[in-house]
Amino acid sequence: MRISTSMLYQLSNTELTSMQGSILKLNQQVTQQQTVLLPSDDAVAAARALDLSQTQALNDQYKINRNNADSSLSQVNAALTNVTAMLTKIKSNITQAGNAAFSNSERANMATELKGNLKEMLGFANATDALGNYLFSGFKATTQPFDYDSMGNIVYNGDQGQQSLQVDSTRNMEISVSGQAVFQGAGQDTFKNMQDLITLLQVPVTEAANNADTQAANTYEYPAGSGQFPIQAYKTAQAAVDAASPTAPNYGTLLTQAANAKLASDKADAARTPIPGSQAALTRGLNKLGGAIDLQMNSVGAATASVGARQSEIDNLNATGDVLKEQYTQSVNDLLGRNPSDLAANISALSLQQTYLQAAQKSFVTTSSLTLLNYLK
Repeated sequence: MRISTSMLYQLSNTELTSMQGSILKLNQQVTQQQTVLLPSDDAVAAARALDLSQTQALNDQYKINRNNADSSLSQVNAALTNVTAMLTKIKSNITQAGNAAFSNSERANMATELKGNLKEMLGFANATDALGNYLFSGFKATTQPFDYDSMGNIVYNGDQGQQSLQVDSTRNMEISVSGQAVFQGAGQDTFKNMQDLITLLQVPVTEAANNADTQAANTYEYPAGSGQFPIQAYKTAQAAVDAASPTAPNYGTLLTQAANAKLASDKADAARTPIPGSQAALTRGLNKLGGAIDLQMNSVGAATASVGARQSEIDNLNATGDVLKEQYTQSVNDLLGRNPSDLAANISALSLQQTYLQAAQKSFVTTSSLTLLNYLK
């Protein structure tokens, strides 16, 4: 086979150009630290890496959503903590006010302090997040949830909805709490109870009211129309016990009669309405409000526990999301050749290809200088 000079140059040029193209490609791979630069390099790996990249981007967005959800829940939890502290203080006030040694002026001062506490509680209920949205108004995030009506009562203006965020592919999490469930849950109204307590403490206890209540208790007929006066009957039975000697033959009978009379007296006393301004009326009102505050604290405690459980779930989802992110990253690196071992292989291939190019160039120079005249020398 005869090889002409032009063919020699053409073949050498093609080969050298191909080598230079390979070197350029390897340079790009080394520079970008990635083997698969174009889908044409490995169509299957490129398509799979694209799917994983999209999945990873979605996982990253869930991470952002979880951070936003945790921020909102933290603000709700802070507000609920303040509410719990205020309810605890109110329960302590109720216990203090029930002390018979507490004076009317002391109870009046407590009522004045509670008026300020009521404003604080209203502020907790109308708390907002960093964007100015109300925490306890449901879906009506821009509507103030609690305010006074024309009668001076505090009413709820929000709805029963709970705002939510998609925090994982299969989890849509509520990031708020219904204000009505927190402040008016379990059949109780925090604001009305506080207003009722203020009103109760402002009524002075007087001796006249106490005497009138004692008289009303002694003459209270129960059941109505029965001609029976259980409270007075119990006082009489107890007086008989007090007057008798423990060694008297009928002492045990007197004790039994007094115990039975006490049961009937308690039922009658629970059924009647004490005279306003009496110690009995104060005690009855404080006991009722104390029980209501206990129920309210249970509602707030349940809401706080729910918020805490959701925050704990977010922590678990974040841990799972971080693991998935590492897995997605490693899979994409494997598919596109981004690992240190891939970079080392590309650097080695580049060095080898450069050696081949230098040898080819030297060979071409030597071959192209050969002529018949050189052979005849």
